Amino acid sequence: FQGGAVLCKLIKFGQPFGLYLSSYILTVTAIDRYHAICHPFSYCSVTSRRSKMMVYGTWMLAAMLCVPQIFIFSYMEISPGVWECWAIFYLKYGERAYITWYSVMQFLLPFIVLVYTYTRICISIWRSSKLSGLIDLKKSNKVSFCQRNRDPLISKAMINTVKQMIVVVILYIVTNTPFIGCELWATWDPKASTSPFFTGAAFTILSLLNSLTSCVNPWIYFAFNKELRVALTCFFYRKKDYSLTY
Repeated sequence: FQGGAVLCKLIKFGQPFGLYLSSYILTVTAIDRYHAICHPFSYCSVTSRRSKMMVYGTWMLAAMLCVPQIFIFSYMEISPGVWECWAIFYLKYGERAYITWYSVMQFLLPFIVLVYTYTRICISIWRSSKLSGLIDLKKSNKVSFCQRNRDPLISKAMINTVKQMIVVVILYIVTNTPFIGCELWATWDPKASTSPFFTGAAFTILSLLNSLTSCVNPWIYFAFNKELRVALTCFFYRKKDYSLTY
C-alpha cells in the first residue's frame, strides 16, 4: 500500500460506508412505503422535511458506524520493506466480535425490517383488492363500470411500486447473503484460511458480490419507470435526429 497513513484510514472508512448507506436507504424507503400503504391517514401528515431528515439521519448513521474503521486499521510495516493498511485487534475475540457486529448492523437488522414491512405491504394490498372486489359486486352496473375505470390506475401504481421494491430487496438479499456468510465463515472457522475455497476465485467473487446491489438498483428503477424510459428514448431520438441534421 503506497498511499500513506492518512489515505489508509480514509479508504478503510469509505469501504463500508456505501454498504451501510445502501442498506439503510433501502430500509428507510421500505418504512416510508409501509406507512404510505398500510397507514395512509397518518402518512398524510408526514411532511417533506421529515422525509429529508430521515435521509440525512441515514447518512449520519452510516458515517458513525464507519468510525471504528479509523481506529482498527493502521499503516504499518508487516515485513521488511512491505507496508500495508492492516487491521489490529488487541482483544482475543475482537475480530470475531467486530465482524459479527458488522453483519448484524449492515445486513441482519435491515433484512428483518425489509421482510416485515414488505410482508405487511403485500398483505395490505391483497386485503384492499379483495375488499374492493366485494364492494364492486354489490354496486350497480353503472357504478361498477365507473369503479373499474378508476381502480386499475390506483392498483397498477401501487402494485408496480411494490414489485419494484421487492425486486430490489431480493437482489439485496441475494448479493449480501454470500458476502456476509463468507465473512463470518472466514472469521469464526480457524481452518478457513487454509481452505482451497478461501484462496480461490470463488471466495473473492462472493466477497465482492454485495457491491453489485448499488450498481444494479438504478437499472431496476429504470425498468419499472415507464415515464423515465419514454423520456430517455425521446431524448436520444432527438439527439440522433439533431446529429443527422448537422
